[in-house]
Amino acid sequence: MAARRDGQLLVRALNLETGNDELIDPATDHSPLGAAAAAAAGEDVGCRTILGGQTWFLIPYHSKSEIVIIGAVHCAQALAALAAAAGFHVRVIDPRSAYATQERFANVVLESAWPNEALAARPLTGRSALVALAHDPKLDDAALAVALRSPARYIGALGSRRTHERRLARLQAQGFSPADLARIHGPVGLTIGARTPAEIAIAIMAEMIQERRAPVRVAGIVLAAGSSRRMGHNKLTAPVRGKPMVRHAVDAALAAGLDPVIVVTGHDTGAVRAALAGAAVRLVQNDDHLEGISKSLRAGIGAVPDNCDGAMVLLGDMPGVNSVLIRRVRAAFKPDAGRAICVATAGGRRGHPVLWGRQFFGEMSSLNGDAGARSLMLRHAGQVCEVEAGDETPLADIDTPEALADYRL
Repeated sequence: MAARRDGQLLVRALNLETGNDELIDPATDHSPLGAAAAAAAGEDVGCRTILGGQTWFLIPYHSKSEIVIIGAVHCAQALAALAAAAGFHVRVIDPRSAYATQERFANVVLESAWPNEALAARPLTGRSALVALAHDPKLDDAALAVALRSPARYIGALGSRRTHERRLARLQAQGFSPADLARIHGPVGLTIGARTPAEIAIAIMAEMIQERRAPVRVAGIVLAAGSSRRMGHNKLTAPVRGKPMVRHAVDAALAAGLDPVIVVTGHDTGAVRAALAGAAVRLVQNDDHLEGISKSLRAGIGAVPDNCDGAMVLLGDMPGVNSVLIRRVRAAFKPDAGRAICVATAGGRRGHPVLWGRQFFGEMSSLNGDAGARSLMLRHAGQVCEVEAGDETPLADIDTPEALADYRL
């Protein structure tokens, strides 16, 4: 309870075999149980997992979700009341004293500061939603810029499509990428024909709840079937910074909430599976791994459940890929908006991970050879969204003993 008041996430892990339980901080616990706890927290739902032959039930305890409303306008009054009734903590930010009055916003936290100042004093978290309603670029743009640099779960902005296009152009001029801007829901709210302030508020709350309760489900496919011929030994089981190389990709996928995480094995299967002991993954064997990466892709895609909207492909020899990058690629995935293939890039060069929408699974399952699915990106160029990592991580695979030695430094 003290942690929740302080905004700290904890996960209760209950051992269903023994009845023992413990509290886990996913931010600091990097054990297999900690990774499973992070995945449960990312989905915000209690779940079972089996680790080391023991069955655990994981229950995340988040702090209260909040909605930050920019602009104390009529729509904000209706939205504040609805959000409070839905269990959100509500903050309204507007430096215009004529609008932000206690008479108009009873029992609501009012902050009469500029958005960048108010959000610097009380930063947004992964439990925050920000909705810009001021209809004034000086207020809305400043708030959206802060939100895009934060882990906020939901970002929305009121306005027509033409207004939103101009807004995106201004933010892009500030250096935000198309993948960053894809996080903004604009025009905000579900399309239900809303016109009045109360109707618009209902549309906004409905979209927020839809995002919160019915998120897109993305599987993870970790390719770990290669024979490591240039290494002279199985690189995937080589120790890298305290754990087997392949474990880095798997743990990052679990921590980012990919569900399920499928690991495709092939060469030296027993050693790879031993390196993944205790990890909450599904193991798929590719006996044709010598025929090229396409066979591993086909095996992984074939194991993706029918209720997944897409699958993110990761390489087992890229230990630098972390859950932050995976979440950024996942956040850019919006098939209905034409972003059905999302790829991490480094300086404009495409690498991994790559998230593929379900509509491409058929084509991926007919691939042959060692070229992977790059040809599909060229064939469906209009569906590709690049997510710039800001460093060389998407390109940094470990292919030689020298590269492994350098990475261990």
